[in-house]
Amino acid sequence: GYRVTVYDAREKAGGMLRYGVPDYRLPQDVLEAEIQKIFDLGVELKLNTRVGTDISIEELRSIHSCLYLGIGAGMGRALPIPGGEGPFVFTGTDYLALVNNGESVETGSPVVVVGGGNTAIDAARCARRGGSEVTILYRRSREEMPAIAHEIEDALEEGIELILLATPVAVERDAEGAVTGVVVQRMQLGEPDSSGRRRPLPVSGSEFHLAAETVIAAIAQTPVLDWLE
Repeated sequence: GYRVTVYDAREKAGGMLRYGVPDYRLPQDVLEAEIQKIFDLGVELKLNTRVGTDISIEELRSIHSCLYLGIGAGMGRALPIPGGEGPFVFTGTDYLALVNNGESVETGSPVVVVGGGNTAIDAARCARRGGSEVTILYRRSREEMPAIAHEIEDALEEGIELILLATPVAVERDAEGAVTGVVVQRMQLGEPDSSGRRRPLPVSGSEFHLAAETVIAAIAQTPVLDWLE
Protein backbone atom coordinates (compact mmCIF):
# COMPACT_ATOMS: atom_id res chain seq x y z
CA GLY A 1 0.00 0.00 0.00
CA TYR A 2 3.00 2.35 0.01
CA ARG A 3 4.24 4.45 -2.91
CA VAL A 4 7.77 3.25 -3.69
CA THR A 5 10.56 4.81 -5.77
CA VAL A 6 13.72 2.89 -6.66
CA TYR A 7 16.89 4.88 -7.40
CA ASP A 8 19.49 3.00 -9.46
CA ALA A 9 22.91 4.32 -10.49
CA ARG A 10 23.07 2.15 -13.60
CA GLU A 11 21.32 2.45 -16.94
CA LYS A 12 19.25 -0.71 -16.42
CA ALA A 13 17.56 -2.19 -13.37
CA GLY A 14 18.58 -5.50 -11.83
CA GLY A 15 21.77 -4.80 -9.94
CA MET A 16 24.00 -7.85 -9.48
CA LEU A 17 21.41 -10.09 -11.12
CA ARG A 18 21.95 -8.18 -14.35
CA TYR A 19 25.62 -7.23 -14.05
CA GLY A 20 27.01 -10.06 -11.92
CA VAL A 21 25.25 -13.22 -13.14
CA PRO A 22 26.07 -14.50 -16.66
CA ASP A 23 23.27 -14.80 -19.19
CA TYR A 24 23.65 -18.59 -19.41
CA ARG A 25 22.60 -18.79 -15.75
CA LEU A 26 20.00 -16.01 -15.85
CA PRO A 27 18.80 -15.07 -19.35
CA GLN A 28 18.14 -11.35 -19.85
CA ASP A 29 14.56 -11.90 -21.05
CA VAL A 30 13.74 -13.84 -17.88
CA LEU A 31 15.25 -11.11 -15.71
CA GLU A 32 13.39 -8.40 -17.64
CA ALA A 33 10.08 -10.22 -17.11
CA GLU A 34 10.69 -10.59 -13.36
CA ILE A 35 11.62 -6.92 -13.00
CA GLN A 36 8.60 -5.82 -15.04
CA LYS A 37 6.29 -7.67 -12.62
CA ILE A 38 7.59 -5.37 -9.87
CA PHE A 39 7.01 -2.19 -11.84
CA ASP A 40 3.59 -3.39 -12.96
CA LEU A 41 2.64 -3.03 -9.29
CA GLY A 42 3.22 0.71 -9.60
CA VAL A 43 6.78 1.00 -8.34
CA GLU A 44 8.58 4.01 -9.84
CA LEU A 45 12.11 3.62 -11.20
CA LYS A 46 14.74 6.33 -11.58
CA LEU A 47 17.78 5.07 -13.52
CA ASN A 48 21.19 6.73 -13.94
CA THR A 49 20.70 8.32 -10.52
CA ARG A 50 23.64 7.83 -8.17
CA VAL A 51 22.81 8.74 -4.58
CA GLY A 52 25.42 11.12 -3.20
CA THR A 53 26.23 12.47 -6.68
CA ASP A 54 23.04 12.96 -8.68
CA ILE A 55 20.81 13.28 -5.63
CA SER A 56 21.74 13.79 -1.98
CA ILE A 57 20.56 11.94 1.11
CA GLU A 58 19.08 15.28 2.29
CA GLU A 59 17.03 15.56 -0.90
CA LEU A 60 15.80 11.99 -0.50
CA ARG A 61 14.78 12.71 3.09
CA SER A 62 12.77 15.72 1.95
CA ILE A 63 10.94 13.67 -0.71
CA HIS A 64 10.38 10.37 1.10
CA SER A 65 9.28 9.37 4.58
CA CYS A 66 11.43 6.22 4.70
CA LEU A 67 14.74 5.29 3.07
CA TYR A 68 15.90 1.72 2.53
CA LEU A 69 19.46 0.97 1.38
CA GLY A 70 19.51 -2.17 -0.77
CA ILE A 71 22.94 -1.62 -2.28
CA GLY A 72 24.39 -5.11 -1.89
CA ALA A 73 28.09 -5.89 -2.10
CA GLY A 74 28.97 -5.06 -5.67
CA MET A 75 32.64 -4.09 -5.39
CA GLY A 76 35.21 -6.85 -5.70
CA ARG A 77 38.31 -6.89 -3.51
CA ALA A 78 41.64 -6.62 -5.29
CA LEU A 79 44.47 -9.11 -4.81
CA PRO A 80 46.69 -7.79 -1.98
CA ILE A 81 49.89 -9.23 -3.47
CA PRO A 82 52.82 -7.88 -5.51
CA GLY A 83 51.71 -7.25 -9.09
CA GLY A 84 48.07 -7.55 -8.08
CA GLU A 85 47.17 -4.10 -9.37
CA GLY A 86 47.46 -3.13 -13.01
CA PRO A 87 46.42 -4.20 -16.51
CA PHE A 88 44.95 -7.67 -17.04
CA VAL A 89 44.11 -8.21 -13.38
CA PHE A 90 40.35 -7.93 -12.87
CA THR A 91 38.09 -8.39 -9.90
CA GLY A 92 35.41 -10.99 -10.55
CA THR A 93 32.61 -8.42 -10.34
CA ASP A 94 34.32 -6.01 -12.76
CA TYR A 95 35.01 -8.78 -15.25
CA LEU A 96 31.45 -10.14 -15.14
CA ALA A 97 30.00 -6.63 -15.45
CA LEU A 98 31.97 -6.10 -18.65
CA VAL A 99 30.85 -9.46 -20.05
CA ASN A 100 27.21 -8.91 -19.10
CA ASN A 101 27.32 -5.44 -20.64
CA GLY A 102 28.20 -7.03 -23.97
CA GLU A 103 31.73 -5.62 -24.02
CA SER A 104 34.59 -7.59 -25.56
CA VAL A 105 37.15 -8.52 -22.91
CA GLU A 106 40.52 -9.59 -24.29
CA THR A 107 41.87 -11.96 -21.66
CA GLY A 108 44.31 -13.95 -23.76
CA SER A 109 45.18 -17.43 -22.57
CA PRO A 110 45.77 -18.93 -20.09
CA VAL A 111 43.59 -17.25 -17.46
CA VAL A 112 43.94 -17.80 -13.70
CA VAL A 113 40.86 -17.26 -11.52
CA VAL A 114 41.31 -16.94 -7.75
CA GLY A 115 38.45 -17.94 -5.45
CA GLY A 116 35.96 -20.68 -4.70
CA GLY A 117 32.57 -18.98 -4.72
CA ASN A 118 29.92 -18.53 -7.38
CA THR A 119 31.56 -15.37 -8.73
CA ALA A 120 34.81 -17.28 -9.30
CA ILE A 121 33.00 -20.11 -11.09
CA ASP A 122 30.96 -17.69 -13.22
CA ALA A 123 34.07 -15.73 -14.22
CA ALA A 124 35.99 -18.90 -15.02
CA ARG A 125 33.21 -20.30 -17.19
CA CYS A 126 32.80 -17.00 -19.06
CA ALA A 127 36.53 -16.88 -19.77
CA ARG A 128 36.46 -20.52 -20.87
CA ARG A 129 33.51 -19.89 -23.17
CA GLY A 130 35.50 -16.98 -24.59
CA GLY A 131 38.14 -19.43 -25.74
CA SER A 132 40.71 -19.25 -22.94
CA GLU A 133 42.39 -22.05 -21.04
CA VAL A 134 41.32 -21.45 -17.43
CA THR A 135 42.64 -22.56 -14.05
CA ILE A 136 40.88 -21.86 -10.74
CA LEU A 137 42.99 -21.53 -7.57
CA TYR A 138 41.23 -22.14 -4.27
CA ARG A 139 43.02 -22.04 -0.94
CA ARG A 140 40.87 -24.62 0.83
CA SER A 141 39.54 -28.08 -0.06
CA ARG A 142 36.79 -28.95 -2.55
CA GLU A 143 34.36 -29.71 0.28
CA GLU A 144 34.76 -26.16 1.59
CA MET A 145 34.15 -24.37 -1.70
CA PRO A 146 31.09 -22.12 -1.21
CA ALA A 147 30.07 -22.28 -4.89
CA ILE A 148 27.02 -24.30 -5.92
CA ALA A 149 28.19 -27.91 -6.28
CA HIS A 150 26.72 -28.57 -9.72
CA GLU A 151 28.23 -25.31 -11.02
CA ILE A 152 31.67 -26.60 -10.02
CA GLU A 153 30.97 -29.89 -11.81
CA ASP A 154 29.82 -27.99 -14.91
CA ALA A 155 33.02 -25.94 -14.87
CA LEU A 156 35.15 -29.08 -14.72
CA GLU A 157 33.16 -30.63 -17.57
CA GLU A 158 33.87 -27.53 -19.66
CA GLY A 159 37.60 -28.18 -19.28
CA ILE A 160 38.45 -25.77 -16.48
CA GLU A 161 41.28 -26.95 -14.21
CA LEU A 162 40.80 -26.70 -10.45
CA ILE A 163 43.86 -26.51 -8.19
CA LEU A 164 42.91 -26.86 -4.53
CA LEU A 165 44.86 -25.87 -1.41
CA ALA A 166 46.71 -23.22 -3.39
CA THR A 167 46.85 -19.42 -3.28
CA PRO A 168 48.67 -16.78 -5.35
CA VAL A 169 51.47 -14.86 -3.63
CA ALA A 170 52.57 -12.69 -6.58
CA VAL A 171 51.51 -11.76 -10.10
CA GLU A 172 54.47 -11.76 -12.47
CA ARG A 173 54.77 -9.08 -15.17
CA ASP A 174 57.22 -8.36 -17.96
CA ALA A 175 59.05 -5.05 -18.56
CA GLU A 176 55.97 -3.61 -20.32
CA GLY A 177 53.69 -4.54 -17.41
CA ALA A 178 51.91 -7.41 -19.14
CA VAL A 179 50.97 -10.38 -16.96
CA THR A 180 53.15 -13.43 -17.60
CA GLY A 181 52.26 -15.71 -14.71
CA VAL A 182 51.38 -16.24 -11.07
CA VAL A 183 53.54 -17.49 -8.21
CA VAL A 184 51.41 -19.99 -6.30
CA GLN A 185 51.91 -21.36 -2.80
CA ARG A 186 50.55 -24.67 -1.56
CA MET A 187 48.36 -24.56 1.54
CA GLN A 188 47.37 -26.95 4.30
CA LEU A 189 44.32 -26.80 6.55
CA GLY A 190 44.66 -25.95 10.22
CA GLU A 191 42.09 -25.36 12.94
CA PRO A 192 38.67 -23.83 12.12
CA ASP A 193 38.53 -20.02 11.91
CA SER A 194 35.64 -17.61 12.54
CA SER A 195 33.83 -18.87 9.42
CA GLY A 196 33.72 -22.41 10.86
CA ARG A 197 35.98 -23.69 8.09
CA ARG A 198 39.51 -24.90 8.66
CA ARG A 199 42.04 -22.08 8.28
CA PRO A 200 44.39 -22.42 5.28
CA LEU A 201 48.06 -22.22 6.27
CA PRO A 202 51.01 -21.79 3.87
CA VAL A 203 53.34 -24.72 3.26
CA SER A 204 56.91 -23.43 3.45
CA GLY A 205 58.99 -23.89 0.30
CA SER A 206 56.03 -25.07 -1.79
CA GLU A 207 55.85 -22.19 -4.30
CA PHE A 208 55.46 -22.96 -8.01
CA HIS A 209 54.89 -20.97 -11.21
CA LEU A 210 51.66 -20.93 -13.21
CA ALA A 211 51.56 -19.26 -16.64
CA ALA A 212 48.87 -16.62 -17.13
CA GLU A 213 48.01 -13.68 -19.34
CA THR A 214 45.05 -12.54 -17.22
CA VAL A 215 44.19 -12.96 -13.54
CA ILE A 216 40.64 -12.64 -12.20
CA ALA A 217 40.33 -12.19 -8.43
CA ALA A 218 36.99 -13.38 -7.04
CA ILE A 219 38.06 -13.51 -3.40
CA ALA A 220 35.56 -11.21 -1.69
CA GLN A 221 32.97 -8.49 -2.28
CA THR A 222 32.12 -5.40 -0.27
CA PRO A 223 29.49 -2.64 -0.42
CA VAL A 224 30.42 0.72 -1.94
CA LEU A 225 29.88 3.07 1.00
CA ASP A 226 31.94 6.18 0.14
CA TRP A 227 28.81 8.13 -0.82
CA LEU A 228 27.40 7.68 2.70
CA GLU A 229 30.08 9.83 4.35
